[in-house]
Amino acid sequence: MSGSILNKLAGVVILYNPESHKTLENILSYSSGLKKLYILDNSEDEEIEWEFLSKQIGNHVEYIKYGLNEGISKRLNIAAHKAIEEGYDFLLTMDQDSSFPEGVFKKYLNEIENCSIDKVGQFGVNFQPQFLPIQTSAIKVRSLITSGSIISLNYFLQVGDYNEDLFIDFVDADFSFRVNANGYKVVQFTNILLNHQIGDRVSGRSFKTFKVTDRIIHSPIRVYYIVRNGLYIMFKAKNISKDARYEILRGMKILKNNYIYHPQLFKIYQFTIVGIIDFLRNKMGKK
Repeated sequence: MSGSILNKLAGVVILYNPESHKTLENILSYSSGLKKLYILDNSEDEEIEWEFLSKQIGNHVEYIKYGLNEGISKRLNIAAHKAIEEGYDFLLTMDQDSSFPEGVFKKYLNEIENCSIDKVGQFGVNFQPQFLPIQTSAIKVRSLITSGSIISLNYFLQVGDYNEDLFIDFVDADFSFRVNANGYKVVQFTNILLNHQIGDRVSGRSFKTFKVTDRIIHSPIRVYYIVRNGLYIMFKAKNISKDARYEILRGMKILKNNYIYHPQLFKIYQFTIVGIIDFLRNKMGKK
């Protein structure tokens, strides 16, 4: 990559009823590397504490409270278009519960600046080193999670907005697939680690080994979105390769533990059925 990213990088973090002080700590792990940070608050309460806390981050923060949860895709689009209008070339997208270990964000930016791969539409990181071996060089992949990704705003308008019909789950995969479909590359640095947790954890006993281990589960409404949106991308989304559709199918395996170990099994199966029905009815957006 030619030129420095440091003066061209904005960022966005989307909030929803956050633990304010913990989220502030997370933001501070990367905010100093940004020229502008948009804090877009989907929380429905009337608290204004974040207006005060955001001032601790620096005067490069723009905090907007919406008082209405309209999902992550709509907020990502707002941030991307704001950043373009204000002259930025790149946008870091973060979840409120994600952070970089000390010194890692600076290393991430150095990796991007030294990356020899051309026409990169999206850079990303490694949040599961236990499953994804660390390599010294960047690799091309089909998709990345939203949190920790840096998108090229120069290519964003060609790729198109994040899909607001998806509201939350698979918004990231859908965008990455379209980056590839438009002839740009999705690049991952497996040596850049992100602190990020998917879902909640409960203890569950294996039917094979009878060993008790932690299992990742999701709220019933998240199961609804995973089912509905996963089916949408696999069967209705346009310009998605067969390999990408198969990747979504593999990704939906994260639902397995919900159907076995979730403390609200009835609701999990209920929301799964509703997700399938809404997919068939083409009922998208917010549930």
